Amino acid sequence: MIHSGQSEKIPKVGYNIVNSRNVGAMRTLPNTRHESCTTSSNLAVHLHARIPKISFVVTVDQAERSVLARNILSAIYNAEPLMVFDMVLVLDGVFDTILENYFMNIPRVTVIKNEHTKGRAMSRMQGVAAVRGEIIVFIDSLTEMNVDWLSPLVLRIIESPKSVVLPVYDVIDHMTFKYYSLAELYRLGFDWSLKSHLEQFSSPYVIDSNPVTVFRTPLMSGNVFAMRRDFFLWLGQYETSFLEHSMDDLELSLRIWLCGGLIEIVPCSRVGVVNIRSSDSHASFNNYLRSAKRVAEVWLDEYKRFFYAVRPSARMQPIADISSMRKAKEKLKCRNFKWYLTNIYPQLQPLVTDELAFGNIRQGEYCLDLDPGQLPLIAKLRQCENEKNSQEWSWRKTGNIVSNGMCLTSNLIDMRTFVLVNFCKDLDNNQIWYRHEEKIVHMDTNLCLDAQHATTGLIISDCIKGKASQAWIISTEQSSEVNI
Repeated sequence: MIHSGQSEKIPKVGYNIVNSRNVGAMRTLPNTRHESCTTSSNLAVHLHARIPKISFVVTVDQAERSVLARNILSAIYNAEPLMVFDMVLVLDGVFDTILENYFMNIPRVTVIKNEHTKGRAMSRMQGVAAVRGEIIVFIDSLTEMNVDWLSPLVLRIIESPKSVVLPVYDVIDHMTFKYYSLAELYRLGFDWSLKSHLEQFSSPYVIDSNPVTVFRTPLMSGNVFAMRRDFFLWLGQYETSFLEHSMDDLELSLRIWLCGGLIEIVPCSRVGVVNIRSSDSHASFNNYLRSAKRVAEVWLDEYKRFFYAVRPSARMQPIADISSMRKAKEKLKCRNFKWYLTNIYPQLQPLVTDELAFGNIRQGEYCLDLDPGQLPLIAKLRQCENEKNSQEWSWRKTGNIVSNGMCLTSNLIDMRTFVLVNFCKDLDNNQIWYRHEEKIVHMDTNLCLDAQHATTGLIISDCIKGKASQAWIISTEQSSEVNI
Protein backbone atom coordinates (compact mmCIF):
# COMPACT_ATOMS: atom_id res chain seq x y z
CA MET A 1 0.00 0.00 0.00
CA ILE A 2 1.15 3.55 -0.74
CA HIS A 3 1.04 5.68 2.41
CA SER A 4 0.90 9.48 2.60
CA GLY A 5 1.97 11.52 5.59
CA GLN A 6 -0.15 14.47 6.71
CA SER A 7 2.79 16.86 6.43
CA GLU A 8 3.69 16.13 2.83
CA LYS A 9 3.07 18.79 0.24
CA ILE A 10 -0.16 18.33 -1.72
CA PRO A 11 0.41 18.96 -5.44
CA LYS A 12 -1.76 21.49 -7.26
CA VAL A 13 -4.03 19.35 -9.38
CA GLY A 14 -7.57 19.73 -10.64
CA TYR A 15 -9.24 17.27 -8.26
CA ASN A 16 -9.87 16.61 -4.57
CA ILE A 17 -6.86 14.67 -3.29
CA VAL A 18 -8.31 14.01 0.17
CA ASN A 19 -11.38 12.28 -1.25
CA SER A 20 -9.21 10.35 -3.67
CA ARG A 21 -7.09 9.02 -0.82
CA ASN A 22 -10.21 8.08 1.13
CA VAL A 23 -11.32 5.89 -1.78
CA GLY A 24 -8.16 3.79 -1.49
CA ALA A 25 -5.88 2.11 -4.00
CA MET A 26 -8.41 -0.51 -5.13
CA ARG A 27 -12.19 -0.51 -5.25
CA THR A 28 -15.05 -2.41 -6.85
CA LEU A 29 -16.62 -0.35 -9.61
CA PRO A 30 -20.23 -0.64 -10.79
CA ASN A 31 -20.42 -2.82 -13.88
CA THR A 32 -21.66 -0.27 -16.41
CA ARG A 33 -21.62 -2.55 -19.46
CA HIS A 34 -24.77 -3.69 -21.20
CA GLU A 35 -26.01 -7.01 -19.89
CA SER A 36 -25.55 -8.69 -23.27
CA CYS A 37 -21.78 -8.11 -23.35
CA THR A 38 -19.94 -11.38 -23.76
CA THR A 39 -18.22 -12.49 -20.58
CA SER A 40 -14.45 -12.64 -20.65
CA SER A 41 -14.43 -16.31 -19.69
CA ASN A 42 -15.62 -17.11 -23.23
CA LEU A 43 -12.97 -14.97 -24.89
CA ALA A 44 -10.82 -17.87 -26.13
CA VAL A 45 -13.85 -19.52 -27.74
CA HIS A 46 -14.63 -16.36 -29.69
CA LEU A 47 -11.05 -15.68 -30.72
CA HIS A 48 -10.17 -19.09 -32.17
CA ALA A 49 -6.62 -17.78 -32.33
CA ARG A 50 -3.55 -17.11 -30.28
CA ILE A 51 -3.99 -14.05 -28.10
CA PRO A 52 -1.30 -11.50 -29.02
CA LYS A 53 1.14 -10.23 -26.43
CA ILE A 54 -0.24 -7.08 -24.82
CA SER A 55 1.75 -4.12 -23.51
CA PHE A 56 0.59 -1.14 -21.47
CA VAL A 57 2.18 2.29 -21.86
CA VAL A 58 1.15 4.55 -18.97
CA THR A 59 2.16 8.22 -18.91
CA VAL A 60 2.20 10.22 -15.69
CA ASP A 61 2.61 13.96 -15.26
CA GLN A 62 0.66 15.20 -12.23
CA ALA A 63 -1.24 12.19 -10.94
CA GLU A 64 -1.26 11.93 -7.14
CA ARG A 65 -0.30 8.58 -5.61
CA SER A 66 -3.78 7.31 -4.82
CA VAL A 67 -5.05 8.19 -8.31
CA LEU A 68 -2.09 6.50 -9.96
CA ALA A 69 -2.38 3.43 -7.74
CA ARG A 70 -6.00 2.88 -8.81
CA ASN A 71 -5.02 3.55 -12.40
CA ILE A 72 -2.29 0.89 -12.50
CA LEU A 73 -3.93 -1.71 -10.31
CA SER A 74 -7.32 -1.48 -12.05
CA ALA A 75 -5.59 -1.78 -15.43
CA ILE A 76 -3.83 -4.98 -14.37
CA TYR A 77 -6.41 -6.75 -12.23
CA ASN A 78 -9.54 -5.76 -14.16
CA ALA A 79 -7.89 -7.00 -17.35
CA GLU A 80 -8.36 -10.60 -16.23
CA PRO A 81 -8.50 -13.21 -17.64
CA LEU A 82 -6.02 -11.64 -20.06
CA MET A 83 -2.48 -11.22 -18.86
CA VAL A 84 -0.35 -8.21 -19.61
CA PHE A 85 2.99 -9.18 -21.16
CA ASP A 86 4.77 -6.03 -19.98
CA MET A 87 4.10 -2.48 -18.85
CA VAL A 88 6.09 0.73 -18.88
CA LEU A 89 5.34 3.64 -16.57
CA VAL A 90 6.73 6.94 -17.86
CA LEU A 91 7.10 9.53 -15.09
CA ASP A 92 7.22 12.74 -17.10
CA GLY A 93 8.91 15.32 -14.88
CA VAL A 94 7.48 13.60 -11.79
CA PHE A 95 9.85 13.03 -8.88
CA ASP A 96 8.46 10.63 -6.32
CA THR A 97 10.73 7.86 -5.08
CA ILE A 98 7.88 6.19 -3.19
CA LEU A 99 5.90 5.86 -6.41
CA GLU A 100 8.92 4.69 -8.31
CA ASN A 101 9.92 2.03 -5.79
CA TYR A 102 6.35 0.80 -5.38
CA PHE A 103 5.72 0.15 -9.05
CA MET A 104 9.19 -1.21 -9.76
CA ASN A 105 8.31 -4.10 -7.46
CA ILE A 106 5.40 -5.16 -9.67
CA PRO A 107 6.51 -7.92 -12.08
CA ARG A 108 7.09 -6.89 -15.70
CA VAL A 109 6.73 -3.19 -14.92
CA THR A 110 9.46 -0.84 -16.13
CA VAL A 111 9.71 2.73 -14.85
CA ILE A 112 11.14 5.48 -17.07
CA LYS A 113 11.92 8.84 -15.49
CA ASN A 114 12.07 12.05 -17.52
CA GLU A 115 14.04 14.62 -15.58
CA HIS A 116 12.33 17.38 -17.56
CA THR A 117 8.77 17.27 -18.87
CA LYS A 118 8.65 16.01 -22.45
CA GLY A 119 4.89 15.87 -22.95
CA ARG A 120 2.48 13.02 -23.46
CA ALA A 121 3.35 12.27 -27.08
CA MET A 122 7.10 11.96 -26.52
CA SER A 123 6.55 10.01 -23.30
CA ARG A 124 4.33 7.52 -25.08
CA MET A 125 6.91 7.03 -27.81
CA GLN A 126 9.51 6.34 -25.12
CA GLY A 127 7.15 3.75 -23.74
CA VAL A 128 6.58 2.08 -27.10
CA ALA A 129 10.33 1.69 -27.53
CA ALA A 130 10.57 -0.05 -24.16
CA VAL A 131 7.78 -2.65 -24.53
CA ARG A 132 7.56 -5.74 -26.72
CA GLY A 133 3.86 -6.48 -27.09
CA GLU A 134 2.08 -6.90 -30.42
CA ILE A 135 -0.84 -4.83 -29.14
CA ILE A 136 -0.12 -1.62 -27.26
CA VAL A 137 -2.63 -0.04 -24.91
CA PHE A 138 -1.97 3.64 -24.22
CA ILE A 139 -3.23 4.78 -20.82
CA ASP A 140 -3.40 8.20 -19.21
CA SER A 141 -2.92 8.20 -15.46
CA LEU A 142 -6.26 9.94 -14.68
CA THR A 143 -8.27 6.87 -15.66
CA GLU A 144 -9.66 3.83 -13.88
CA MET A 145 -10.43 0.62 -15.73
CA ASN A 146 -13.69 -1.24 -15.17
CA VAL A 147 -14.28 -4.98 -15.07
CA ASP A 148 -13.10 -6.98 -18.11
CA TRP A 149 -12.22 -3.78 -19.98
CA LEU A 150 -9.37 -5.24 -22.04
CA SER A 151 -10.67 -8.35 -23.79
CA PRO A 152 -13.32 -6.55 -25.94
CA LEU A 153 -10.61 -4.21 -27.25
CA VAL A 154 -8.22 -7.06 -28.04
CA LEU A 155 -10.96 -9.08 -29.72
CA ARG A 156 -11.81 -6.19 -32.03
CA ILE A 157 -8.16 -5.68 -33.03
CA ILE A 158 -7.82 -9.37 -33.85
CA GLU A 159 -10.92 -9.09 -36.04
CA SER A 160 -9.77 -5.82 -37.63
CA PRO A 161 -5.97 -5.30 -37.36
CA LYS A 162 -6.06 -1.70 -38.60
CA SER A 163 -8.71 -0.66 -36.09
CA VAL A 164 -7.70 1.71 -33.31
CA VAL A 165 -10.12 0.92 -30.52
CA LEU A 166 -11.40 2.91 -27.56
CA PRO A 167 -13.58 2.03 -24.58
CA VAL A 168 -16.68 3.95 -23.64
CA TYR A 169 -15.58 6.63 -21.22
CA ASP A 170 -17.52 6.85 -17.97
CA VAL A 171 -17.09 9.83 -15.63
CA ILE A 172 -15.22 10.01 -12.33
CA ASP A 173 -16.22 13.16 -10.47
CA HIS A 174 -13.10 15.22 -9.75
CA MET A 175 -14.38 16.27 -6.33
CA THR A 176 -16.14 13.21 -4.89
CA PHE A 177 -14.44 10.51 -7.01
CA LYS A 178 -17.77 8.80 -7.51
CA TYR A 179 -17.98 6.72 -10.66
CA TYR A 180 -20.87 7.52 -13.02
CA SER A 181 -22.07 5.67 -16.08
CA LEU A 182 -23.10 7.66 -19.14
CA ALA A 183 -26.75 7.02 -19.97
CA GLU A 184 -26.18 7.44 -23.71
CA LEU A 185 -23.43 6.49 -26.12
CA TYR A 186 -21.28 9.36 -27.30
CA ARG A 187 -18.53 9.84 -29.79
CA LEU A 188 -16.08 12.72 -30.22
CA GLY A 189 -16.34 15.28 -33.02
CA PHE A 190 -14.95 18.72 -33.75
CA ASP A 191 -15.88 21.99 -35.42
CA TRP A 192 -14.01 24.22 -37.86
CA SER A 193 -12.06 25.81 -35.00
CA LEU A 194 -10.66 22.27 -34.53
CA LYS A 195 -12.04 22.19 -30.99
CA SER A 196 -13.45 18.84 -29.95
CA HIS A 197 -16.89 18.15 -28.46
CA LEU A 198 -19.05 15.20 -27.51
CA GLU A 199 -21.76 14.08 -29.93
CA GLN A 200 -24.53 11.66 -29.09
CA PHE A 201 -24.32 8.60 -31.28
CA SER A 202 -27.16 9.04 -33.73
CA SER A 203 -27.84 5.58 -35.11
CA PRO A 204 -31.00 4.29 -33.39
CA TYR A 205 -30.80 1.04 -35.37
CA VAL A 206 -27.49 0.08 -33.79
CA ILE A 207 -28.48 1.22 -30.31
CA ASP A 208 -31.89 -0.47 -30.36
CA SER A 209 -31.02 -3.69 -32.17
CA ASN A 210 -27.53 -4.39 -30.88
CA PRO A 211 -26.26 -2.10 -28.13
CA VAL A 212 -22.87 -3.84 -27.96
CA THR A 213 -21.87 -3.35 -31.61
CA VAL A 214 -18.71 -1.32 -32.14
CA PHE A 215 -19.26 2.04 -33.81
CA ARG A 216 -17.02 4.52 -35.55
CA THR A 217 -15.94 7.89 -34.25
CA PRO A 218 -14.39 10.66 -36.37
CA LEU A 219 -12.09 11.69 -33.53
CA MET A 220 -10.62 9.88 -30.57
CA SER A 221 -9.77 11.07 -27.11
CA GLY A 222 -6.41 9.62 -26.22
CA ASN A 223 -7.16 8.80 -22.57
CA VAL A 224 -7.15 5.07 -23.28
CA PHE A 225 -6.88 3.34 -26.65
CA ALA A 226 -5.36 0.22 -28.13
CA MET A 227 -3.84 -0.62 -31.50
CA ARG A 228 -1.34 -2.94 -33.09
CA ARG A 229 2.26 -1.93 -32.51
CA ASP A 230 3.26 -2.50 -36.14
CA PHE A 231 0.41 -0.29 -37.39
CA PHE A 232 1.36 2.47 -34.95
CA LEU A 233 4.96 2.38 -36.18
CA TRP A 234 3.86 2.26 -39.84
CA LEU A 235 1.78 5.39 -39.32
CA GLY A 236 4.84 7.20 -37.99
CA GLN A 237 3.95 7.19 -34.28
CA TYR A 238 3.09 10.51 -32.63
CA GLU A 239 3.86 13.95 -34.01
CA THR A 240 5.69 15.40 -31.01
CA SER A 241 5.61 19.11 -31.86
CA PHE A 242 2.09 19.84 -30.62
CA LEU A 243 1.71 21.89 -27.48
CA GLU A 244 -1.49 20.34 -26.11
CA HIS A 245 -3.05 16.88 -25.89
CA SER A 246 -6.19 17.65 -27.88
CA MET A 247 -4.13 18.39 -31.00
CA ASP A 248 -2.12 15.19 -30.53
CA ASP A 249 -5.43 13.36 -30.60
CA LEU A 250 -6.84 15.26 -33.58
CA GLU A 251 -3.73 14.92 -35.72
CA LEU A 252 -3.35 11.21 -35.00
CA SER A 253 -7.08 10.66 -35.59
CA LEU A 254 -6.94 12.29 -39.02
CA ARG A 255 -3.80 10.35 -39.89
CA ILE A 256 -5.43 7.06 -38.90
CA TRP A 257 -8.60 7.68 -40.92
CA LEU A 258 -6.93 9.20 -43.98
CA CYS A 259 -4.06 6.72 -44.16
CA GLY A 260 -5.91 3.41 -44.06
CA GLY A 261 -7.09 2.83 -40.50
CA LEU A 262 -10.32 2.98 -38.52
CA ILE A 263 -11.21 4.44 -35.12
CA GLU A 264 -13.89 2.54 -33.26
CA ILE A 265 -15.55 2.64 -29.86
CA VAL A 266 -16.21 -0.74 -28.21
CA PRO A 267 -19.24 -0.47 -25.89
CA CYS A 268 -18.37 -3.59 -23.90
CA SER A 269 -15.18 -1.94 -22.66
CA ARG A 270 -15.70 0.74 -20.01
CA VAL A 271 -13.16 3.09 -18.45
CA GLY A 272 -13.67 5.97 -16.03
CA VAL A 273 -11.95 9.31 -16.61
CA VAL A 274 -11.43 11.98 -13.94
CA ASN A 275 -13.22 15.04 -15.34
CA ILE A 276 -10.71 17.79 -14.58
CA ARG A 277 -10.87 21.06 -16.49
CA SER A 278 -8.07 22.34 -18.70
CA SER A 279 -6.40 25.75 -18.50
CA ASP A 280 -7.93 28.72 -20.33
CA SER A 281 -4.89 30.99 -20.05
CA HIS A 282 -3.72 33.30 -22.84
CA ALA A 283 -0.60 31.17 -23.31
CA SER A 284 -2.76 28.06 -23.57
CA PHE A 285 -4.93 29.70 -26.25
CA ASN A 286 -1.89 30.67 -28.30
CA ASN A 287 -0.56 27.13 -28.00
CA TYR A 288 -3.90 25.86 -29.27
CA LEU A 289 -3.81 28.29 -32.22
CA ARG A 290 -0.32 27.23 -33.26
CA SER A 291 -1.08 23.54 -32.91
CA ALA A 292 -4.42 23.82 -34.72
CA LYS A 293 -2.78 25.76 -37.54
CA ARG A 294 -0.28 22.91 -38.05
CA VAL A 295 -3.13 20.40 -38.28
CA ALA A 296 -5.05 22.61 -40.70
CA GLU A 297 -2.05 23.22 -42.95
CA VAL A 298 -1.18 19.51 -43.18
CA TRP A 299 -4.53 17.71 -43.25
CA LEU A 300 -7.43 20.01 -44.17
CA ASP A 301 -6.37 20.73 -47.78
CA GLU A 302 -8.58 23.42 -49.33
CA TYR A 303 -10.96 23.21 -46.35
CA LYS A 304 -8.42 24.93 -44.12
CA ARG A 305 -9.97 28.24 -45.21
CA PHE A 306 -12.90 27.41 -42.92
CA PHE A 307 -10.50 27.10 -39.99
CA TYR A 308 -9.04 30.52 -40.79
CA ALA A 309 -12.55 31.92 -41.22
CA VAL A 310 -13.40 31.12 -37.59
CA ARG A 311 -9.87 31.64 -36.23
CA PRO A 312 -8.45 34.50 -38.34
CA SER A 313 -5.82 35.31 -35.72
CA ALA A 314 -4.21 31.93 -36.43
CA ARG A 315 -2.83 33.32 -39.68
CA MET A 316 -0.46 35.50 -37.67
CA GLN A 317 0.76 32.69 -35.42
CA PRO A 318 4.26 31.39 -36.22
CA ILE A 319 4.58 27.63 -36.57
CA ALA A 320 7.53 25.28 -36.88
CA ASP A 321 8.39 23.64 -40.18
CA ILE A 322 5.76 21.12 -41.32
CA SER A 323 7.52 19.79 -44.43
CA SER A 324 8.30 16.45 -42.74
CA MET A 325 4.62 15.99 -41.86
CA ARG A 326 3.59 16.66 -45.45
CA LYS A 327 6.22 14.26 -46.77
CA ALA A 328 4.99 11.55 -44.41
CA LYS A 329 1.43 12.16 -45.61
CA GLU A 330 2.57 11.74 -49.20
CA LYS A 331 4.64 8.64 -48.40
CA LEU A 332 1.67 6.94 -46.74
CA LYS A 333 -0.52 7.79 -49.77
CA CYS A 334 -3.20 9.23 -47.54
CA ARG A 335 -6.63 10.23 -48.79
CA ASN A 336 -7.72 13.86 -48.98
CA PHE A 337 -9.89 15.65 -46.44
CA LYS A 338 -12.85 15.71 -48.81
CA TRP A 339 -12.98 11.90 -48.54
CA TYR A 340 -13.04 12.24 -44.76
CA LEU A 341 -15.94 14.70 -44.87
CA THR A 342 -17.86 12.52 -47.30
CA ASN A 343 -17.31 9.10 -45.74
CA ILE A 344 -16.41 9.58 -42.08
CA TYR A 345 -17.70 12.92 -40.85
CA PRO A 346 -20.43 14.35 -43.10
CA GLN A 347 -21.83 16.13 -40.04
CA LEU A 348 -18.97 18.64 -40.34
CA GLN A 349 -20.65 20.84 -42.92
CA PRO A 350 -18.69 23.46 -44.92
CA LEU A 351 -19.37 26.94 -43.63
CA VAL A 352 -21.88 29.12 -45.43
CA THR A 353 -19.75 32.05 -46.59
CA ASP A 354 -19.78 34.72 -49.27
CA GLU A 355 -17.10 32.76 -51.11
CA LEU A 356 -17.65 31.92 -54.79
CA ALA A 357 -14.31 30.26 -55.44
CA PHE A 358 -11.15 29.35 -53.60
CA GLY A 359 -7.72 28.13 -54.59
CA ASN A 360 -4.89 28.95 -56.95
CA ILE A 361 -5.30 31.51 -59.72
CA ARG A 362 -2.97 30.18 -62.36
CA GLN A 363 -1.64 30.08 -65.89
CA GLY A 364 -0.09 26.69 -66.59
CA GLU A 365 2.46 25.96 -63.87
CA TYR A 366 2.56 29.54 -62.60
CA CYS A 367 0.32 30.94 -59.86
CA LEU A 368 -0.72 34.40 -58.72
CA ASP A 369 1.55 35.17 -55.76
CA LEU A 370 2.57 37.99 -53.46
CA ASP A 371 5.88 39.78 -53.19
CA PRO A 372 6.92 39.75 -49.53
CA GLY A 373 7.32 43.13 -47.87
CA GLN A 374 5.31 46.11 -46.73
CA LEU A 375 1.92 46.89 -48.22
CA PRO A 376 1.03 47.48 -50.94
CA LEU A 377 2.56 44.31 -52.38
CA ILE A 378 3.19 43.66 -56.05
CA ALA A 379 1.13 40.79 -57.48
CA LYS A 380 3.31 38.45 -59.57
CA LEU A 381 3.32 35.00 -61.12
CA ARG A 382 5.54 32.38 -59.55
CA GLN A 383 6.00 28.63 -59.85
CA CYS A 384 3.01 26.96 -58.21
CA GLU A 385 3.77 25.33 -54.86
CA ASN A 386 1.41 23.05 -52.99
CA GLU A 387 0.08 24.46 -49.72
CA LYS A 388 1.71 27.88 -50.16
CA ASN A 389 -0.57 30.35 -48.38
CA SER A 390 0.39 33.35 -50.50
CA GLN A 391 -0.89 31.48 -53.59
CA GLU A 392 -4.34 30.78 -52.13
CA TRP A 393 -7.09 33.22 -53.09
CA SER A 394 -10.73 33.56 -52.13
CA TRP A 395 -13.14 35.17 -54.60
CA ARG A 396 -16.01 36.72 -52.65
CA LYS A 397 -19.54 37.61 -53.70
CA THR A 398 -18.57 41.24 -53.17
CA GLY A 399 -16.15 40.90 -56.08
CA ASN A 400 -13.06 41.03 -53.87
CA ILE A 401 -10.21 38.61 -54.55
CA VAL A 402 -8.59 38.04 -51.17
CA SER A 403 -5.42 36.38 -49.85
CA ASN A 404 -4.43 36.46 -46.19
CA GLY A 405 -6.91 39.25 -45.53
CA MET A 406 -5.61 41.47 -48.36
CA CYS A 407 -7.33 42.34 -51.64
CA LEU A 408 -6.21 42.40 -55.27
CA THR A 409 -6.23 46.11 -56.16
CA SER A 410 -5.81 48.27 -59.26
CA ASN A 411 -6.00 52.07 -59.43
CA LEU A 412 -5.04 53.73 -62.72
CA ILE A 413 -4.37 57.07 -61.03
CA ASP A 414 -2.02 55.85 -58.28
CA MET A 415 -0.71 52.60 -59.74
CA ARG A 416 -0.94 53.21 -63.48
CA THR A 417 -1.69 49.75 -64.86
CA PHE A 418 0.03 47.68 -62.17
CA VAL A 419 -1.98 45.31 -59.99
CA LEU A 420 -1.10 45.36 -56.30
CA VAL A 421 -2.34 43.74 -53.12
CA ASN A 422 -3.48 46.08 -50.37
CA PHE A 423 -5.68 46.16 -47.29
CA CYS A 424 -9.29 45.39 -48.15
CA LYS A 425 -11.63 48.38 -47.99
CA ASP A 426 -15.42 48.39 -47.96
CA LEU A 427 -17.08 49.41 -51.24
CA ASP A 428 -13.80 50.19 -52.98
CA ASN A 429 -14.34 49.82 -56.74
CA ASN A 430 -10.59 49.47 -57.21
CA GLN A 431 -10.83 46.07 -55.47
CA ILE A 432 -13.83 44.62 -57.32
CA TRP A 433 -13.39 42.07 -60.11
CA TYR A 434 -15.64 39.82 -62.13
CA ARG A 435 -15.19 36.72 -64.28
CA HIS A 436 -15.93 36.75 -68.00
CA GLU A 437 -15.20 33.48 -69.75
CA GLU A 438 -11.54 32.75 -68.95
CA LYS A 439 -10.70 36.35 -68.05
CA ILE A 440 -10.59 38.24 -64.74
CA VAL A 441 -11.97 41.74 -65.35
CA HIS A 442 -11.49 44.85 -63.22
CA MET A 443 -14.96 46.25 -62.52
CA ASP A 444 -14.02 49.95 -62.42
CA THR A 445 -12.06 50.00 -65.70
CA ASN A 446 -13.31 46.90 -67.58
CA LEU A 447 -9.65 46.04 -68.18
CA CYS A 448 -8.38 42.47 -67.86
CA LEU A 449 -5.83 41.00 -65.47
CA ASP A 450 -2.77 40.40 -67.64
CA ALA A 451 0.47 38.47 -67.07
CA GLN A 452 2.18 39.90 -70.16
CA HIS A 453 4.92 41.44 -67.98
CA ALA A 454 4.78 38.83 -65.24
CA THR A 455 8.46 39.10 -64.29
CA THR A 456 7.89 42.74 -63.34
CA GLY A 457 4.35 42.42 -62.06
CA LEU A 458 0.79 41.85 -63.17
CA ILE A 459 -1.07 44.61 -64.98
CA ILE A 460 -4.53 45.38 -66.31
CA SER A 461 -4.85 45.92 -70.04
CA ASP A 462 -7.44 46.00 -72.82
CA CYS A 463 -9.27 42.70 -72.98
CA ILE A 464 -8.34 40.77 -76.13
CA LYS A 465 -10.17 37.56 -77.02
CA GLY A 466 -7.83 34.58 -77.12
CA LYS A 467 -4.88 36.37 -75.48
CA ALA A 468 -3.06 33.68 -73.47
CA SER A 469 -1.68 36.07 -70.83
CA GLN A 470 -5.27 37.03 -69.92
CA ALA A 471 -6.54 33.46 -69.51
CA TRP A 472 -6.80 32.31 -65.88
CA ILE A 473 -7.74 29.05 -64.19
CA ILE A 474 -9.12 29.01 -60.63
CA SER A 475 -8.58 25.63 -58.98
CA THR A 476 -11.92 25.27 -57.15
CA GLU A 477 -14.07 27.62 -59.20
CA GLN A 478 -17.85 27.39 -59.13
CA SER A 479 -18.14 28.77 -62.65
CA SER A 480 -21.91 29.09 -62.70
CA GLU A 481 -21.72 31.60 -59.85
CA VAL A 482 -18.49 33.44 -60.67
CA ASN A 483 -19.03 34.10 -64.34
CA ILE A 484 -20.87 37.17 -65.56
